[in-house]
Amino acid sequence: MSLLDILLVLARHKTLIVRTVLVFALLGVTYALLAPEEFTSEARVVREAQTEGGGLPGGISGGLAGGLSGLGISLGGAASGLTPAAFPDVLQSREVRLAVVRDTFRFPDAKRPMTYVEYVKRPPSALSRVLDYTLLLPWTLKSALGQAISGSPAPAGTTETGDPIIPSEAEDEALEAISDKISASVDEETGLMTISTTAASPQLAASFTESFLDHFTTRIREIRTEKVRERLEFVEGRFEEAEQELEAAEDRLAQFLERNQNPTTASLQFRRNRLQRQVSFKEQLYSELQSQLTQTRLDLQRRQPVVTMVEEPVPPMQRSAPKRTLIVLLSLILGGFLGLGRAFVRSLIANVGKEEEEKEKLTEIRERLIPARWSGSGSSA
Repeated sequence: MSLLDILLVLARHKTLIVRTVLVFALLGVTYALLAPEEFTSEARVVREAQTEGGGLPGGISGGLAGGLSGLGISLGGAASGLTPAAFPDVLQSREVRLAVVRDTFRFPDAKRPMTYVEYVKRPPSALSRVLDYTLLLPWTLKSALGQAISGSPAPAGTTETGDPIIPSEAEDEALEAISDKISASVDEETGLMTISTTAASPQLAASFTESFLDHFTTRIREIRTEKVRERLEFVEGRFEEAEQELEAAEDRLAQFLERNQNPTTASLQFRRNRLQRQVSFKEQLYSELQSQLTQTRLDLQRRQPVVTMVEEPVPPMQRSAPKRTLIVLLSLILGGFLGLGRAFVRSLIANVGKEEEEKEKLTEIRERLIPARWSGSGSSA
């Protein structure tokens, strides 16, 4: 096909091409105008990476650790099993999202502040329903398919008593909705983590970011201090037992000395020495556990600040979506390509009917691609 042939096809089907472009341009403009506006708020934090070994907290002498081991006390390590690289996953974890959807926000299209769960469960407006089943139909089907596949909600953390927290049906729907509004990225060179949230208004986007940051920090602290809290609970319990044992040993020694102020026999002296050794042993154990309790409490306080805010979340000045100019341009390009394709296909079909050789080729293509029982030729035979 020469250049003149191409120009001839364009000239003959210019009306078809223009109509196709106009239709897609109209659809693009309609979608760009009706699509809800979205604003993205960002915040940057420094992920504090602490070296966590399996030993005792800093400041505890090796002699003390050896003495505790000799007394049969195993305090375990302080590692939380959490590395800074896992922070983005923690940010988008079910525990953090569940805490966020239970917070109260002021939505631009709501008359009163409400939780995100209440906002998601509101009945949709007529315009929103029309968009969901017309222009936004692919996203509506995707959401429905995702809910069907996910099935029943999984536990999201535990209560103070250790019972699993299972979201309700409304909360599980809110969890799925808000998961698309949060994202996090990490710059490995600078060590900064950027947190981005998207919402329908600038103030709401900033509020979402603040809520995610608050619950993210709380969750990180819980994870990082879990082992230290367990060790602190163990040391506190052992310290109370040692204190009671020391008091009992001192009482036994005092009662013996009251009854035997001047023991002269060998058996009484041996018994007094044995009671004194028990008191000395209990005093040493009590003193070492008291030191360990103090160091563990200091270690727990040292591990509290794990995230440092570098850039506070603020309401964005410009919307992040929809990009109306880009949508219209893409619609024009797509309409142009489809219009050209329809023009060349229509021209090809018209030329085939005029040339016998081309007609034979078209017949052979139909015979090879379309079964006889579909085309009806089998029945005529």
